[in-house]
Amino acid sequence: MNSNTQRIVITAVLTALLIAVGPLAVNIGPIPMTLQTLIIALVASVSSTRVSLTAIGLYLLLGAFGLPVFAGFKGGFVLLAGPTAGYLWSFLLFAPIIGLSFKRWNNVWGLIVTNILASVVNLTIGTIWLIISMQLPVEAGIAAGITPFILSSTLKITVVVIVALAIRQVQARTALAF
Repeated sequence: MNSNTQRIVITAVLTALLIAVGPLAVNIGPIPMTLQTLIIALVASVSSTRVSLTAIGLYLLLGAFGLPVFAGFKGGFVLLAGPTAGYLWSFLLFAPIIGLSFKRWNNVWGLIVTNILASVVNLTIGTIWLIISMQLPVEAGIAAGITPFILSSTLKITVVVIVALAIRQVQARTALAF
């Protein structure tokens, strides 16, 4: 399989994975707890910035066109402008942020640091948009948009790092780059 075909197949598989887990959610307030960030961080941790940006972009585009791929089996452009929009749009930043670990620090610490940074950026942008869109006081926005996700983000990062390191070992042994 040539590299373009391989890249297209990997992008399709990663997009399908996002579509499969994206709708699964637990409502804990205005922002649902999902596995979206776990899969997006994993996609960004094991693939090139180009592949992960394409997969994440396709996921957002399919959701914008109404496919029920977002939390709670919802879809439509309105969700990309509603209270959770900041979280959704910031998914696109995971790829370049985590992509740094490939280019600069191709080791466990780089993977940990860049995943933490991507998570902080996601929660910060999401919370800022939540505060603006719902006209919340800053304290209420932080209480709804960051505090409930600290533990789950830590657990997700741990899982991502463990799984990504295993996948990267397979990639190194098989010369399977994505």
